[in-house]
Amino acid sequence: MKSIQELEEFIFNDSLTLLKSITATTQPIWGTMGAQQMIEHVALAVGVSNGKIDLPLLTPSEKVDRVRELNLLGNRPLPKDFKNPALPNEPMPLKEASLEASITHLYNELNLFQTLFKNTPDAKRTHNIFGPLNYEQWLWFHYKHLHHHWAHFGLIPYVERF
Repeated sequence: MKSIQELEEFIFNDSLTLLKSITATTQPIWGTMGAQQMIEHVALAVGVSNGKIDLPLLTPSEKVDRVRELNLLGNRPLPKDFKNPALPNEPMPLKEASLEASITHLYNELNLFQTLFKNTPDAKRTHNIFGPLNYEQWLWFHYKHLHHHWAHFGLIPYVERF
């Protein structure tokens, strides 16, 4: 298992450095999202973790702990064609005017995430699949989610196990 510091280093430093190599024309290795759509998708997930977006829990409550343990806290990455049931099958329309604006929006969402948990360390925010998550659990989600999408666009290799 990675430490909180290792997760934070990847999320708040390494992954943002990797974004410098993506362009509006960078093509995905799989899936239908363009580069800007993917970044806005990641920012949307961060918006759930930082309290800006509320989603209902879609996993039956009696299964949440098991789903969280196996899929979030286990050593498996998110599958390549993972579909979140709260999102449409097709990529969502762009909200920002440019790739650069989308990246800035993602930075801002990550800063709000850090601020929320710095100011309220015992906070929990509900993920629609994994249920209420604390700071460390959200770090694991963002680590896996960023790893998934950075591999999706060839910024890092896809791994079969963490």
